[in-house]
Amino acid sequence: MNFRQRVGGRGAFDTRRSGHGTGRISTVFLGVVAATATGGVVSWLSSPSSGGTEPKFAVFVFVFGLYFTVLCLHEFGHAYTAHREGDTSIAQRGYLDLNPMRYVNPVLSLLLPAFYLIIGALPLPGGAVLVNRGAIRTKRGAALVSAAGPLTNIAAAGISMALVSIFAKTQSFGTVSWIDQAQPHAYFWMGLAFFAYLQVAVAILNLIPVPGLDGYGIIEPYLRYETRRALEPVRQYGILIVLVLLLLFPPVRDGFSTLVNDILRAGQQPTEGAGQGQLLFQFWRSS
Repeated sequence: MNFRQRVGGRGAFDTRRSGHGTGRISTVFLGVVAATATGGVVSWLSSPSSGGTEPKFAVFVFVFGLYFTVLCLHEFGHAYTAHREGDTSIAQRGYLDLNPMRYVNPVLSLLLPAFYLIIGALPLPGGAVLVNRGAIRTKRGAALVSAAGPLTNIAAAGISMALVSIFAKTQSFGTVSWIDQAQPHAYFWMGLAFFAYLQVAVAILNLIPVPGLDGYGIIEPYLRYETRRALEPVRQYGILIVLVLLLLFPPVRDGFSTLVNDILRAGQQPTEGAGQGQLLFQFWRSS
């Protein structure tokens, strides 16, 4: 999500400090990575013949852990780029340590994404980095700060799609009965296919040019001051606007789903595999 801005004059941002960075990778982040890796290993070693809920729960840990890891990298991308572009307060706030507790908003980063994943909907982008925009030297730099986050999601989507595509070319992947065929490491690959789907969707959501999202942050530096000022009140409602459009307007929702699936097909993704991965992720619904 776009870095947060305090409503005020030209380029006025909240500059309160929340701590100092240590220059080390946060142990909290390393713990998330370790849990994700554990879920990935168990998913890799599991098969449909294993039965029970535990292997499916491992897919849940694997996919949600990957999602949360990329969320941290997304916010780190904003922070690191802002630091390089002139905002020295970034390091003072500890944003360069990859500590998720400094990035996350408990509601936007955890509760809402978890809720939407649980009910089978898309996770909304979350997290926030406070940037002193007045310290950013150029308009290009300000645009890059906003672009750095979605580029992380695009990279994650590209890597996972490439891996799944390579696997799909060597296996009978993407049929309704694929799990019954007990393909090697089936749970792992279907979980990764679902993760790729999520990252494509999150990247698109982030790039929508609505105030409060990164897509708007990319173009905002090039807008007239009067335009930015007029749109400022919309910032706090931007994500809500997107949510309402996706939930209550079928043409918008269908168009969004079509775009996501078109990108997956262009990346030679077996979309049925992503659907099966979602069923595994929702282990509480599986038999």
